[in-house]
Amino acid sequence: MAAVAMIYGLGPRGRRVYEAIRERIARGDLAPGAKLPSHRELAVDFGVAPMTVRQVLGTLEADGLVLRQPGRGTFVQAPDGPTVLIVDGDVDVRTILTAYIGEVGLGAVAASGPAEGLAALIADPTIGLVVGSIRLPAVTDGADFIRTVRRRWPELPLAALSTYSDDLNELHGTEAWPVLIMSKPVRLSQLREVIRLALGSRATRFRQAGT
Repeated sequence: MAAVAMIYGLGPRGRRVYEAIRERIARGDLAPGAKLPSHRELAVDFGVAPMTVRQVLGTLEADGLVLRQPGRGTFVQAPDGPTVLIVDGDVDVRTILTAYIGEVGLGAVAASGPAEGLAALIADPTIGLVVGSIRLPAVTDGADFIRTVRRRWPELPLAALSTYSDDLNELHGTEAWPVLIMSKPVRLSQLREVIRLALGSRATRFRQAGT
């Protein structure tokens, strides 16, 4: 869980910068191969110290999202394999899952709710797995989102995040089933197994990582 530890070691300002840069990469504002602004420019842009920017870039590099080249700068990397879409209203859950997904070598796109998640699915054809909270914030919201995804993209693997086992009752026996289940709090070993079941050989950079 090195990447998660690195994220929480950034502090609130560093995590804000980390999330903002990740979001720019996910939206395509920073495309693969693009050069990031200098440390000084990023520090001014976000109103943080250059040391904070260096720590953030180190964490992004550990996630496999950027590559720092001495004397040249920092460049966006294209992740191998499918992208995982995370849909959860809790920023901490999105941050932890994003880090875990980076640790197994895949790219992640995070959305805070159903509308944002559907927009990401339409915009990003590389998404190969959806991990969505069943409470967005109510159970009916999460269930409706899962049904919508299943109806529009019937072959797309789905995993539902839930703290309570009975949250998924209304999905059993419907057109939305089968759905992989992930319990909160999420463990890296659990996510690894879901990715193995959902993506198999398509997760080309899937590797063993510490739980």
